[in-house]
Amino acid sequence: MTATVSLKARIRMSLRQFALLFLVVAAFVVPAAGKDEGRKNGPLVVYGDTFMFVIQEPDGWTADIENAAKLSAGVVLVRKGETFEKHGALIAIRVAKKVDENTKEDLAHDMREFRNLYPDVQFKDLKVAHPAYASHAKLFAIPKSRHDYVAYLNPGAGTPILFSVTMTTGKQPAGKKDLKAYRDVVASLEFIPQDGAAAPR
Repeated sequence: MTATVSLKARIRMSLRQFALLFLVVAAFVVPAAGKDEGRKNGPLVVYGDTFMFVIQEPDGWTADIENAAKLSAGVVLVRKGETFEKHGALIAIRVAKKVDENTKEDLAHDMREFRNLYPDVQFKDLKVAHPAYASHAKLFAIPKSRHDYVAYLNPGAGTPILFSVTMTTGKQPAGKKDLKAYRDVVASLEFIPQDGAAAPR
């Protein structure tokens, strides 16, 4: 499914639909994949009509492409032993069509919009790095209500897309293991140009 709405329009749309889930940056539907309970964690290719990327599933986590579209994501990850429906932490990766290179301002725009909806939100600095992409991250925390760890990744001026990686942990802040898994996912994310590789069959 090809996006035709601008990034900021998508942000405004998603914030209206936020309703205690996630800060949404984009909406793409990725083809569902079958479950393979016996497989080991490894690199995972996620693709749609206009994008392709790779992530590494962190130890103790499982990727779920089948349910990802329910959160307007390309892929979501949950801890092993948990499910999409019942989880203590969930990581969602979304792809947006880029409108400019000012990714930091995209995050600042979302923060302003989020504060309009939730005046008691607290924004906290979040150290999340990617080895090659510009990254900007914040913790969106509403005391005793929700904790969303949000990182925007810009693969560079030559790429048409922007990534967002969001981890939600509900009422409790993320522990060290969850934060490590989140940072590992962010660091492993790699955009694959459409003309450089064909979608897997």
